[in-house]
Amino acid sequence: MNEYLYSPDVVRVTLVMGVIVSMLFYERLHLTTGGAIVPAYLALGLHAPLTVSITVALGFVTHLLVERVITKKKILYGRRKFEVEVLVGLALVGTVFLVRLLFTEITDWDVTVSTIGFLVPGIIAHDMTRQGPDRTIMAIGATSLILATFLYVYLMILPLAGADVAPPQMLAPALGYDRRLILVAVTVSVLMGMMTFSKIGLRSGGFITAAYLAFMLPRWWDLAYVLTTALLTWLVVVKIIMPRLLLFGRRKLSVMVLFGALIGWSIELVARYLTDGLWEPGRGLTVMTVMLPALLANDAHRQGWERTAWGTALATFGVYGATNLIAAVLLGTGLMAPDIPGCDTECPAPVAAVQTE
Repeated sequence: MNEYLYSPDVVRVTLVMGVIVSMLFYERLHLTTGGAIVPAYLALGLHAPLTVSITVALGFVTHLLVERVITKKKILYGRRKFEVEVLVGLALVGTVFLVRLLFTEITDWDVTVSTIGFLVPGIIAHDMTRQGPDRTIMAIGATSLILATFLYVYLMILPLAGADVAPPQMLAPALGYDRRLILVAVTVSVLMGMMTFSKIGLRSGGFITAAYLAFMLPRWWDLAYVLTTALLTWLVVVKIIMPRLLLFGRRKLSVMVLFGALIGWSIELVARYLTDGLWEPGRGLTVMTVMLPALLANDAHRQGWERTAWGTALATFGVYGATNLIAAVLLGTGLMAPDIPGCDTECPAPVAAVQTE
């Protein structure tokens, strides 16, 4: 099982800096960067420029398909249009992901970081619709290069300063579903989020939140960590900051991500100290431990905690049940070999690889 290219601390710091840079671009230049997390995601992936180029290209293709094909046959606007853009982008990037599995095994990076990339083309396409492809690509390129420069300098300074950076982490052994089905889980999570909102008007904490809560479902202490961080983030932003500062839309979500990261890291440090390092909250999930609390807090501000809890629970258990049912079918028919947590060199081949043997 492969490790991260960057340590969790480096990934998180880059994500936070990406949110700050995106906020500055939006406030000063009135340019959106394809979502606050997109520049950081692309900067972390610049070691594989082809992957970054394909991601942006898929965003443009998604924009063309939605604007020139789908909207000609169906009226789309607002959240519904964004959902369609996410689904089209998810289908495109999922196809590329599955083709890649024909030649390589899934890694922990795929599970914990690059799955954000499943949504990136749809997010990029959404901003292309709002401000045009040229302005969006320019903003994404500029912010990604700024963050890549920051990442390079940061990695150079850390050893000189004698900083003790946490080593790359492996995924926790107790998982809610087979990690090789992460694409399936994300797809189901998006569909469940859309269904709960359209049928009963409940938001589920963002498109991919249910996929990761289902992933952590056997580890109640990790779920408690996410919910506690989300509640504290909501209290700080909604009850303390918003009465004193006008926040809405992207600005509000970005502030929630920043404070969610600070609060989450603080809780994590306390947990490490009290357990002598035996418990690492959200072990191996890196970006998700920063994003999930902010997404939950954002929806709680929109519709209240009770409705958010119901919507998130419905989507999470839907993902958990559907993904494990699919896993059972694949295992029962021999299309997928059992996964062995913690293996290094003798891991079973992924689904697509098994099918070609």
